[in-house]
Amino acid sequence: MSSIPIPPIPANFLGAGSQTTSEEDKLEYMEMPTEMSTFDVNSKIYEWDESQDLSQCKEFLERIHFQMLNYKIDNPNLSFVVHGLDENNLAYLNTLLGEGEVSAIINQKEQIVNIQESIFTGVWRITIIDNDNNLVSDCIEVGDIPEAIVMLNQKNSSKVIFNSALLPENVINAPAILTELKEKREEYGNLKTSLEAINLTLLPHTEDDLISINNVLGLGDTVILSRGYGNCRITSTGVSAIWWVKYFNSTDNEILSTIEVVDIPIVACAAQEDIESSTERLKEFTDEL
Repeated sequence: MSSIPIPPIPANFLGAGSQTTSEEDKLEYMEMPTEMSTFDVNSKIYEWDESQDLSQCKEFLERIHFQMLNYKIDNPNLSFVVHGLDENNLAYLNTLLGEGEVSAIINQKEQIVNIQESIFTGVWRITIIDNDNNLVSDCIEVGDIPEAIVMLNQKNSSKVIFNSALLPENVINAPAILTELKEKREEYGNLKTSLEAINLTLLPHTEDDLISINNVLGLGDTVILSRGYGNCRITSTGVSAIWWVKYFNSTDNEILSTIEVVDIPIVACAAQEDIESSTERLKEFTDEL
């Protein structure tokens, strides 16, 4: 099967070495990082030989632009399969799209979904590879967030289940936090509206609190990096619509840690005005071909 450059998702987010356990191997919880890994933005536009025929790429981009003209983020995402491009046209497309502010990886049992927002906000490159590193699919999606992130997350359990009596004796706020998360998740299931985040940075807590919360919520399979509001790392849990959201300062130290109950944290999403701006910019680049 043919292969294209896969968006560079750091491998240390998920899989072996990304989880910690106690000596007795009873705990399984996501490591709370103190530093933030980010992507290097490459906004350089491909400088091509004008003698090259880029009509394939031009036609493909024009089709995307045309459907973006009247697109609203309340509608289903637009999706375009990347195919029929020769080496030069594909190279131009890859470099033109570049790397925007948001990247994500969904680590599934039999495949990995790599997501990279392009330099056109709200325009996403999504590639799926199998465990043998073969390209399964390659597409461009237009929308506030790729639908795969929300759809796959919704397959997780919708309930926060725990027994306070079984939590470690020296926990401080874990029972209260878990109770609030349970109530918020039940409320969210009925309202389907974003609820106030729980700010762990302002709450006193011990390492056992974090371990207990992680054990109850479980491990998710999705990690999102967003640089729209500084460096932000978003990690899914084993409960649908519950996310860890962590912010880091310019020296990569954690400055804010929250848990949000929402389909997808807003910090990762493109807005309608972003889509409209990207539509205009895409036309400018397409007209240059």
